[in-house]
Amino acid sequence: MTTQAHLTKLELRHRALDLQRRRFWREVSYGAIIVAADVLALALVFTVFAMLPLSQAESLLGPDGRSFITGLIPMSPPALARRLTALVFCLMATRCYAYTDREAIPWRVFIALLLGLALPRWNEVWGPGVFGRWIAVGAVLGAAWAVLLIQRKGLARALSAIDPRRLDAARTLVLGSAAEIERLRRDRESGIGSRVMPAVYELAPHWGEPGNEGMTELYDRIAESNADALVLVGPVSDVALQSVMIAASSAGARVYATRREAFRQFDEPSFVLRRAEPLMLLSRPALVGSQLVLKRLIDMVGAVVGLVVFSPVLLLVGVLVKLTSPGPILFRQVRVGLGGDPFVCLKFRTMVADAEQRLAAVAQNNIHDADQRIFKLPNDPRLTRIGGFLRRSSLDELPQFWNVLRGEMSLVGPRPALPSEVLRYEPHHFVRFEVLPGITGPWQVGGRNAIRDFEDVVRLESDYVRGWTLWRDLVILLRTLPAVLSMKGAF
Repeated sequence: MTTQAHLTKLELRHRALDLQRRRFWREVSYGAIIVAADVLALALVFTVFAMLPLSQAESLLGPDGRSFITGLIPMSPPALARRLTALVFCLMATRCYAYTDREAIPWRVFIALLLGLALPRWNEVWGPGVFGRWIAVGAVLGAAWAVLLIQRKGLARALSAIDPRRLDAARTLVLGSAAEIERLRRDRESGIGSRVMPAVYELAPHWGEPGNEGMTELYDRIAESNADALVLVGPVSDVALQSVMIAASSAGARVYATRREAFRQFDEPSFVLRRAEPLMLLSRPALVGSQLVLKRLIDMVGAVVGLVVFSPVLLLVGVLVKLTSPGPILFRQVRVGLGGDPFVCLKFRTMVADAEQRLAAVAQNNIHDADQRIFKLPNDPRLTRIGGFLRRSSLDELPQFWNVLRGEMSLVGPRPALPSEVLRYEPHHFVRFEVLPGITGPWQVGGRNAIRDFEDVVRLESDYVRGWTLWRDLVILLRTLPAVLSMKGAF
């Protein structure tokens, strides 16, 4: 390395100390403000509950109802201080202040509050008036959780300027080949991502290899841009990556890398440790172990309940289908399910008996234009008199509860595809077959036929598959009812 490179590297080391101080105070300030805001929010919740006429509800909580209330809701400043201290400790213990893991914080906040509010009263809640006591605990827990989440969401926006995770475009240096840098510029011009273009440094072929003088130029570029973050775009060699890491270490800067082009349609990579060797996990099954058991259990219970609750509707619709047009009551169609296996999907018949033979005559009216990977037709002339209403109200899909009970479908999942559509799929579209197709799903509650781009449909469903949680299924089920009642995008 040349003398100039050594001098520049030494200057960067001095600057690195300033960056470390800046990050330290930013993280301390951000964390202190959030803790203070949590304390104020929780104090507000307890104060509001303490002002309510709770004495009227004491009789519902058993003979020692007054004692239970005062134990659950602090009524004096010393008691409030003790409770707030305990709850802040629970929030810290469940890593609710870990800025690197914020996506999991809503559930961690709930667990922290559960530990701080319900666990100390565990013996008492099972005493006389158990039903009323659990309602009281649930009310305080739910109010505290909602207030904390709302407060944190608003505070995150207000504090975005000092967010420790924030990448400031003015202090970011992007490293990559000329082609990758040009793609980045086009993305900015087309409105994708931030409009502020960070400083860039184009890596020449074989950059960073022994004998290459690029390191000196990189040190200079880091110093000129005053960068505290380096972002690698596109593929680089291991030697180049090592050189960038050395330069970043000298400057006290963090190093980020965008995902490789080959993996952009798949899972977010994460790291695992195997015998002290860090490995990048590039892909994993969508649902495994207990997730499969839990989802299947919910599907079976939901299907049985659905068939029983909607049995009068099923009978009425079946009679109307039979009386309004000739043909069978049920329409049986082969669809592609889990793992690409075909199954017979059941629906109430909404079209005339020869609808399949008349498909070619109306195919040009597909709302998805020439994209034959998904077919939807508004004002389909093949619909029966009652068929249009059944489609818009989604009543035609009620027989699919039987598919769910048979294990061919799920209550929530991707839209079941036709074999003719699957023949035109590209490799990244097959993520849809990693889980059972659903009666409802992210496409149905996200806009249904208002979403015209098939890639947007797949993106919605891929996000669902990769990030499956029980909570997400429940949210989709809850959103299905208003989506069905509104009939928006349905035909």
